[in-house]
Amino acid sequence: MNRYLIIGSGLIGRLLAWRLLQAGHAVDILSKDDVVGTDSAGYVAAAMISPATEAIHTEAAVKTIGLASLNLWPQWLAALPEPVFYQQHGTQVVAHPGDAAELSRFMVRAKHVLDEGDYQLLDRAALRECAPDLAVNFDQSVYFPHEACLDNRQLFRVLGDVLKASAQCRWVRCDAVATLSREVVEQLAQQHFNQRASVYAETLDCRGNGAKQDVANLRSVRGEIIRVHAPEVDLKHVVRLMHPRYPLYLAPRANHEYVLGATVIESDDRSPVSVRSGMELMSALYSIHKGFAEARVLEMAAHCRPTMPNNMPMIQRTEWGFHVNGFYRHGYLFAPAMISDLLTVLAGQLEAVIFKEYVDV
Repeated sequence: MNRYLIIGSGLIGRLLAWRLLQAGHAVDILSKDDVVGTDSAGYVAAAMISPATEAIHTEAAVKTIGLASLNLWPQWLAALPEPVFYQQHGTQVVAHPGDAAELSRFMVRAKHVLDEGDYQLLDRAALRECAPDLAVNFDQSVYFPHEACLDNRQLFRVLGDVLKASAQCRWVRCDAVATLSREVVEQLAQQHFNQRASVYAETLDCRGNGAKQDVANLRSVRGEIIRVHAPEVDLKHVVRLMHPRYPLYLAPRANHEYVLGATVIESDDRSPVSVRSGMELMSALYSIHKGFAEARVLEMAAHCRPTMPNNMPMIQRTEWGFHVNGFYRHGYLFAPAMISDLLTVLAGQLEAVIFKEYVDV
């Protein structure tokens, strides 16, 4: 059994800590965030696992990593002590008549990046059969049947409970760690755990945006969401609404709750959602389904996702451990696959690393 020091308790930090525990190791976690994870970008997210639709917006490698995660998520969730909402009913991509050109451009990219079996073109009749609530307002859709989403808030809570309950996990809340070095790791180990840093097999930096002083070219991308309860709406698919300024997505939750968000605002602004953004998001909701008119707003929130110049994740060895960062808006899409690669590295099995171009050891 090895002991690892993890700095940061967002999606990557807590998933990594849990998987290390599952593998028979011990972990110490240092985090400026609470156990619930309310200051994490992964806590303010739609938690979509959408390899194909995300690849269209970015690059083909996204699909490869995403498919690996898509296969892992059901296995990982089944290993948790209580259920987490997860459904794999696919994604419907739609557009209003005024934005038909956006859907056409989307289709051109899809044909270039994806395989034919990744999606289906649905006319009004097929859409009415597959997603009747969408057929009221839309004449067609591009359907990606293999994609999924989960309830990030449930996942954060369950993982937090598991980690806090484990005798092999110590979790200490501390001030933000602005920069890391051998000396800083030694200081943190002695200050918070009363031991030398040499106790740890590795130190794993999962600070996300907090690592900007240490990770060159790390930037932030703001995302905004609205959570609503809409008893009059019964959508089971993730919905992506084509928009000329930014992509909008709608992700279902249990009990008629939905998360609507916009994903690509190049800014490190963590201020609350503006009136204009809120109005645009709520107008988009209403345009998807009239039943959202009587929905109750549960939350409006914004956060920033840590992003590298190529919008792809990275695992990078340093003199004191590893940076694990740059998951952009793809945290839930990339996390299982990249964490599995990191666990392979930690086990000394470098030849088995799958996504070598993103793992610098």
